Amino acid sequence: MSQPAGKHVAGKAFPSGLDKSTRGNAKAEATLLGRRDQAHGVWTVEHCQAVRGEPMTDVTNKIMFAPTDNDDKARAIRAHELMHAKVSPDSAQMAEWVKREMASATALTVVEELRVNFLCQQAGIDVKKHLADGSELASGQRCAETNDWAMAVAMCVGTAGSAGHKQFLNGVRRVNRAWGDQLLDIGKRAVREMKKAHRTGHLANTTVHNGLAPFGFTYTEQLAEWVDRLASFPPPKERKQPKPSKSKAGGEGEGNSLDKSKAHSNEGEGKEGEGDKDGNPLKDITPSAITTGTPKWGELRLERMPMPRYSKGGIGKKRIATNAGRRPRRMQRMMTDPAMRVFDRKVRGSGGMVVIDASGSMSFTTEQIAEIIEHAPGATVLLYSDRGSRGHNAWVVGDKGRMVETVEGIDYGHGNGVDYPAIQWGVKNRKDSRTPLVWVTDGGVCGVNDNFHDSLAMQCLTYARKNNYIVVPHVEEAIKQLKSLSNGGTARSVYPAMFRDVWRRHMGKIPLA
Repeated sequence: MSQPAGKHVAGKAFPSGLDKSTRGNAKAEATLLGRRDQAHGVWTVEHCQAVRGEPMTDVTNKIMFAPTDNDDKARAIRAHELMHAKVSPDSAQMAEWVKREMASATALTVVEELRVNFLCQQAGIDVKKHLADGSELASGQRCAETNDWAMAVAMCVGTAGSAGHKQFLNGVRRVNRAWGDQLLDIGKRAVREMKKAHRTGHLANTTVHNGLAPFGFTYTEQLAEWVDRLASFPPPKERKQPKPSKSKAGGEGEGNSLDKSKAHSNEGEGKEGEGDKDGNPLKDITPSAITTGTPKWGELRLERMPMPRYSKGGIGKKRIATNAGRRPRRMQRMMTDPAMRVFDRKVRGSGGMVVIDASGSMSFTTEQIAEIIEHAPGATVLLYSDRGSRGHNAWVVGDKGRMVETVEGIDYGHGNGVDYPAIQWGVKNRKDSRTPLVWVTDGGVCGVNDNFHDSLAMQCLTYARKNNYIVVPHVEEAIKQLKSLSNGGTARSVYPAMFRDVWRRHMGKIPLA
């Protein structure tokens, strides 16, 4: 931030001479809320009640709704809204961040609340003491009562670092103690990650980087990806309380008395990590490493190659036995098949979609491509390898039983750059939901400038698992799995070592399967 907000809001109802008794429209000077990625302009500020849902900052139209009362809570809310105006993306910028699909819009929104609260605290506004509206307790109870774990995680992170966080946890604990313990740990970890990001010196940066702005929002995105993973994982189970023991005399023994120094109450904070005692591995789900850059995928530039060569797999049709038809072709089944399926009928195979990492660390031959198509009749085969802004970076080399004469003339063998857009293309262009998806990669996924980021690798892994990709490290393994499918068997992923390492770092003991 070029002008730290705390210097302007601390101790004032509104900066720049805005009278604290104002109840109508007011103006905030352009110099106060200037930033590097936005044109300067005068803001319109309107009074609202200090309750959840009413205070609001519209960065696009430079309109702010905030309470103008002269009390600590109103001042904390005003500081929060001013910080949004100073560092948060406008609607168009937010759309670009959401479009990247690194994190959901909900996760980005709640982590941005955390970032803004943290920056307010750093600027001298005690949001830990004053920023709450009284609805947090009921919100916590409602999340636990409706078993809405995803919303509980979102509310936990969105209130972390504010006065409302403790009340939210108390509300959750009144219904589900195990949830409360895990959410307490999640809130603490979220604040710690924000502190790490602050040490980079760019948490409030509003410059443009890699075509995205504001730059500081990249830390919001990195933490939001972690929040999405937490929200998608099954919630912790309520721990069973031990039954009280009785003494031999028939009265209540020592086992029935509670050690008050160790007992939990519904108010206040519990012990960190208590939820792990039932084997819930939520604590193993860790954020990706904080980076000072904005990892970004390249744009997929596709070329459909000439395919004069027919493969053995034909156009994806095969004959299967049936008990109805005109000409019996399988008389041997008369004695061996109880259904006496001696006739043939043609069916179109499900084909396949095979996406192959064709970067410099991979290798394959034209005949292996032919073998893929043979075992997945009618399959589409896509190669991808990026070399910056020059030319095409993805090539369709096989489709509907035809394929290229040779892959030797294709300019692959460079960097990665477009791994995620390539597997997205595979999902969007497959024949139907039954079409098997295969991704051949060594796990060395990279964005622009050929840099490896854990967040990019986790994005690819999450997407591949969600869409049931069969992930294999080389073409030979892809042929093996497709051969199994063509013979009526099953196929499984054989994840490359780089993917297993990334998964282990960020998902702990949760299996990659």
